[in-house]
Amino acid sequence: MERHIFLAVLAFTLVALAVAFLLPGRSVDKPDNLPWQIEQLNDGGTRVFGIELAGTTLGEVERLLREPAEVSLFDRGEGRRVVEAYFDNVDLSGLRARMVLVMDLSQEQLDAMFARGVRIATMGSGTRKVTLADDDMSTLRTTPVVAITYIPRINLEATMIENRFGVPAQRVLEKEGEIEHWLYPDKGLDIALDPEGKEVLQYVPPNRFESLLRPLESIEHGAGDR
Repeated sequence: MERHIFLAVLAFTLVALAVAFLLPGRSVDKPDNLPWQIEQLNDGGTRVFGIELAGTTLGEVERLLREPAEVSLFDRGEGRRVVEAYFDNVDLSGLRARMVLVMDLSQEQLDAMFARGVRIATMGSGTRKVTLADDDMSTLRTTPVVAITYIPRINLEATMIENRFGVPAQRVLEKEGEIEHWLYPDKGLDIALDPEGKEVLQYVPPNRFESLLRPLESIEHGAGDR
C-alpha cells in the first residue's frame, strides 16, 4: 500500500515539473559566455565571456575563469611593449579554448614595469619576455583588461561563423598566405580564419578597433567589403 502511495506522489511530482517548464514565460536554460554572445553596452563598450572590455580587472577574470593567469611583459623592440595574461585551459559553456588578455596600461607604466623586471629571457623571434616584480603583479590584478585573444580548441567553419556572428563588414586576405580576416567594427572583433590551423578571435572595445586594423594596413590582397 505504501509503495503505491509513493509511486503516485512521484508521478504527480514529475507531471507538475513538466507542466512548469511548458508554462508561458518559462524557458530552458541556454549556454552563455559563448564567443558570439557579444553584449553591446550603453556606453558603447562590449562584454563577452562575462568580461567587460576596459572595465573588468585581471583579478576579476581569474575568479570568473577559476584559473590563475600566467602574466608576462613582452618587449618586441622599438618601445613596443605589452603585458599579457595567458590562460591555457579555459572552459566556458562547454567550449574549451586558450585565452590571452592584454592589460590597459600606458606606455609610461609599461616602461616602468620593464625597468623593474626581475628576469628577462630572449625568445626565438627576438622578443624579450620579462618576469614582473611582485608589486607590479599586484597592481596588474586591479588593472582592466582591454583586449582578448580567444583560440578555440575546435575548428570553426566559415559557414558556422557567418551564421553565429553575421556577415563581416570587410574581409581581408593576408599577403602571401591563406589566412583571411573577417572584420566586425561594431563588435570590436577580428576573426582570423586559417585553413591549416586554429581560428583566432580578437576582441577590443569598438572605439579601439583601429588597434586591430593597424597590423592589416600593409596587407595588399583584400577580399573587399561585404
